[in-house]
Amino acid sequence: MTGTGEYAVQLRAVWLRLGREAVLRGIDLDIPQGEHVTLLGPNGAGKTSLLRLLASALRPARGEGRILGYDLRDAAAVREQIHLMPVDAALYPDLTCRENLEFALRMHSRPLSGVSEALARVHLTDAEDRRTRFLSAGMRRRLALARAWVLARPLTLVDEPFANLDTAGRELVLELLGDLTTRGTTLIIAAHEPELAARLAPRQLHVAAGQLREVREAAR
Repeated sequence: MTGTGEYAVQLRAVWLRLGREAVLRGIDLDIPQGEHVTLLGPNGAGKTSLLRLLASALRPARGEGRILGYDLRDAAAVREQIHLMPVDAALYPDLTCRENLEFALRMHSRPLSGVSEALARVHLTDAEDRRTRFLSAGMRRRLALARAWVLARPLTLVDEPFANLDTAGRELVLELLGDLTTRGTTLIIAAHEPELAARLAPRQLHVAAGQLREVREAAR
């Protein structure tokens, strides 16, 4: 398959196996750069596995794929283009809020000038010197959002961003991820809240039993 810079994601007949189980079965998918997509489906349908595949954390058993023109199996190149925000936030528990953001920026050779602004955006300025192991689940989610916002990778993958958040927290998620979309970031959200996700990612894809189908073009 020949990749093109016009697409953030191109998959052709991609299968993914975890052990003996086929988690994704012959997936075909094209997502143009700058598009915003919602993945819908029940638990265990394959949404998280698809995100991890796109992030090069899982390797396809069969098929071909490209992420922003790079071969899906070229993990080092792909990881320079994407940011994966898992549902568990995946922060460094012994680092403070500020240190987590600074570490992420240093890993990508980015300046540290946006850290204070990012912490302020997620209302964590007063907790910037607190180790993340002592944060509540909601605060960890906000810090993970700040990390995604400050890194602003070309492709951002977000797993269940609204889970276990109150109304204010969900609106903050929408605001920060919305900022990313205005910067030209391609956004893929796996969510159980289609109405909320569609405010950011109107193209909806349904994942079930390892298969993928287009649902509809949701109203903006």
